[in-house]
Amino acid sequence: MTFKEYILHQLREMKRELLTAMADIPDAELGSFEPARHWPPAWIAEHCTEVADGFLYATVRGKRRHEYAVQVAKWTEREPVPGDVYPPAGEIVRRWTEVCDDILGIVGELGEEELRKTYGRDPYINSVLRVINHTNSHLRSLWCILGEKRLDHKWAEQQTPFA
Repeated sequence: MTFKEYILHQLREMKRELLTAMADIPDAELGSFEPARHWPPAWIAEHCTEVADGFLYATVRGKRRHEYAVQVAKWTEREPVPGDVYPPAGEIVRRWTEVCDDILGIVGELGEEELRKTYGRDPYINSVLRVINHTNSHLRSLWCILGEKRLDHKWAEQQTPFA
């Protein structure tokens, strides 16, 4: 497996894992801070989408793929609060899928030298690794929240196949 094949695999895994986590969460639960005042699942998914969009899509394509609610777009200035509005689950999943598919296409098109080229403030490959690690850290939180919500069937859905 080449380095590029490994990166593409990790991006596909990142995509699949968030899709698995978000599947069948009732819309009423998406904005919930419960249990234990965690950030809502919708915020986590939209935040991960916004970060991937900004670091890996917009730096190459010149603009973001999607627009984001203020609590997501301005997350360094404004944390989510109860009552914030998020897209329904199907829309969140669609947005994540589109951003990930576009990023997989970009990475697939770039050669080894182009992956090391600086887009934005860092070499692109550094941004790819940062987004993968960032998303994985939020996925750990999201899976714990889902466990606390007793959505236990989801644990059986986690897999580690070569995507």
